[in-house]
Amino acid sequence: MEIQHEMSHIEINRLAEGILEDAQIEPCYKPSVTRLVAAAGLRVAPALNLAAPVYSKFKINNSENPFADSTESIMVNASKNEAEQRFATIYQVAFYLINKDIEGDHESLFTNSEVQDHSNTMNLACAILMNEGMFREKFTKALKGIPNSVAVCKNLATKFGVPIFAAERRARYLELYI
Repeated sequence: MEIQHEMSHIEINRLAEGILEDAQIEPCYKPSVTRLVAAAGLRVAPALNLAAPVYSKFKINNSENPFADSTESIMVNASKNEAEQRFATIYQVAFYLINKDIEGDHESLFTNSEVQDHSNTMNLACAILMNEGMFREKFTKALKGIPNSVAVCKNLATKFGVPIFAAERRARYLELYI
């Protein structure tokens, strides 16, 4: 089985730009999750049976075993708010696009404990939903008016339609967070 390497900032950005281009989405504040999912060839199903700390789950079946357990859809916790569901969906799209060509079965369970994850998947999901140029510009402008990076991240989370933890992660990744 191939081991995933830590992707560079440039690799993450190029991959995010390619994903948005494939979905025919120009840089914007709230890219269409529906179009991104469709462009990846996936689908999403709301799940009422996921435990509270679980945002979403997904399984890639790349094995030759026809009896291997497979989840055909991204399962998203229907009890989460809209921003959390959007992010959880794109997190699983990112997981799929990073792992789809790696031999073997791969399972992703995005939970509260993965929120502080520094993985390629988390960084790619943030890059897809929060364009770097737009995020940097808005963060810098907002920070001048509100000299509190936590408050700025709350504001940007609303603007980009993501949970606060995602905006905070993006700010730290881009080394903007004070």
